[in-house]
Amino acid sequence: MSGNSLYDPDQNALDTRWIQPWSEAFRAQRDVGLRVPINFHTVPAVSLTQACFSKNQYEHNAFQKCFSNLLGVGFRRFLVDTYWDALSSTWSLCPVEQPRSNQTESVVTVTSGSTVIVSTDTVSAKIPETTAPALQSLGFERRQDASSSSASISASASGASSSQVLTSSSESASAKPTVTSFPTTDGPPLMQIGRYNCTSVMRLDLLTGILSDFLESTSTTTGAALLFLTLDVHAASSILNPNAPAPQLSQIQLPGDGSLLSDVMRGNLSGVTYTPSLLQQQRNDLNTSWFDVDWPNRPVQGYYNVSNDSENVRFTVDGWPTEAFVEFKEFFRLGISYGSIDPQMELYNIGTDLDYIFPPGRFSELRAASVSSDGRVSSGCLFDAADTTVTRERNSSWAITTAPTLNTNSNPDLMAPVPAIANLTSCGMTALLNQTLADTTADKNPLPYAAYVHSTLWSWAPGEPLNATSKGNDDLDRCVIMSTSPLPGRWRVADCSSRHRVACHLPGEPYNWEISSEVSDYYNAASACRSPYQFSVPHTALENAHLLSAIRSSEANANEPIFIDLNAINVQDCWVVGLNGTCPYLSTADINRTRIVVVPTVAAVIIFVLAALTFFVKCASNRTENKRGRRRRMVGGWEYEGVPS
Repeated sequence: MSGNSLYDPDQNALDTRWIQPWSEAFRAQRDVGLRVPINFHTVPAVSLTQACFSKNQYEHNAFQKCFSNLLGVGFRRFLVDTYWDALSSTWSLCPVEQPRSNQTESVVTVTSGSTVIVSTDTVSAKIPETTAPALQSLGFERRQDASSSSASISASASGASSSQVLTSSSESASAKPTVTSFPTTDGPPLMQIGRYNCTSVMRLDLLTGILSDFLESTSTTTGAALLFLTLDVHAASSILNPNAPAPQLSQIQLPGDGSLLSDVMRGNLSGVTYTPSLLQQQRNDLNTSWFDVDWPNRPVQGYYNVSNDSENVRFTVDGWPTEAFVEFKEFFRLGISYGSIDPQMELYNIGTDLDYIFPPGRFSELRAASVSSDGRVSSGCLFDAADTTVTRERNSSWAITTAPTLNTNSNPDLMAPVPAIANLTSCGMTALLNQTLADTTADKNPLPYAAYVHSTLWSWAPGEPLNATSKGNDDLDRCVIMSTSPLPGRWRVADCSSRHRVACHLPGEPYNWEISSEVSDYYNAASACRSPYQFSVPHTALENAHLLSAIRSSEANANEPIFIDLNAINVQDCWVVGLNGTCPYLSTADINRTRIVVVPTVAAVIIFVLAALTFFVKCASNRTENKRGRRRRMVGGWEYEGVPS
């Protein structure tokens, strides 16, 4: 990472995701799903409150490391608790108002503590624990459950200033509150306010800044992936009564123009965010949007209905675009949605935000699932062997469930998937991690969180693809098989000339798979499928589960592996679909396999010519230019905008 980048993960976090074979396994899994609508993908998801703030420590250096590590190990969905601080009129990550003016200090007593040495390494952050009573012993309602009964500590509806907020709230305070300020050696002081320790930098724009730098650093064809944020909206607790539920906020205390949630998110992320207005525009005319791509990038059939209007323009009512379209054609990397909105914020009008932020729950279709002690999903699974299409009863669109309580080791075996998470993923659901793993936050130890991410990998067996390691026969193991053992449904590399039965898929029915009756080598596998079935590869976790079921129910020996349509015949370590598949990352004549091609093929020649003309200009001035307000990134000496199509 560059010295001034906010995205600054630990090396041990990166080593769990961005080195072989993990980087290749996740990339290949992303690639086979590029033509499936984004709402049918399962991705690793986490609550930032549990992963970063479990001990009520809201210190910005620790959060920077924590969020960076979570991004670094591969999480792609984040549940973010964000708080409107009416005292300072800012969106904060700290659950309580913070003292930032003389008006505040005239109402609360601010005392000085000893200097804190802030450490964000994996050993310990030397931050004092709050002296406030434990949360469970206070008898207060949970923030999201607080009702109008908290009105006695709320500000007057006619109050227009911070001082009025304080005066009104002070009526409920039994004594003048005390805030302890701990000077730090790195940044603003750490403020101990009730049970919370916060620094003034813990604002929402810190999160967007880290995320922006991460997206920039991964803007390559090999590193890019689509991310999702879900924002739960709260009011910050009053500084005068920090351990109590937040007060009900009046209209005048709520965000105004320029301070709306969408304004903050646009600040660092405007050029990379896929928005509701774009979705609606594209749904209304598929001819000029999702279908206006090369044939190999067309959406797979069967995931949403397409109709024609009176002018023969194709449209869809509820479809979503593919990752190939959003990411590699339109260059967007992020979707943002509202989650829950607390009653204390009920007067906040989100209407203006909905042009940029999706409505509440749009990225989440909550599913109830039960998991047994051995990790089996005993109820709620969206897999049914009788399904061949997307059904109303088991529609996996945006399906998400809370992961069960996990006992994770502080130094877990990254080659051993967590059964509960692997099984929920195979059931077509995103499992949300809503707990602190191994009693440690991700800034101190990212490894338990990496183990969680690895458990959401539904395609390759641990350690595969084998060619990406020092083992295996580089010349022979260029094709992929799937079997029922030792790891059911997982993929392994195989000799393309070996003979196996073949995975055959019926176009238009995502879950309709059958196994060929004849065996074949990979080169002739397509002819082994009976018409209209076609040799194919699973695109999602649920498709993979249905293929596994087809293997088990086939007449031949279910223990024998089958070929799936994925190979690295032309370029080692670059997995493509079909014999004629072209590696988008490497030239077949390129002997340096680690080189990443991050420019479109057609543009490469133009850039080569222009490089000499612009070299001296670039040396003289490291200018920042935008594509839709986005910074460009230098990768391998080339200036690169986003992700190529």
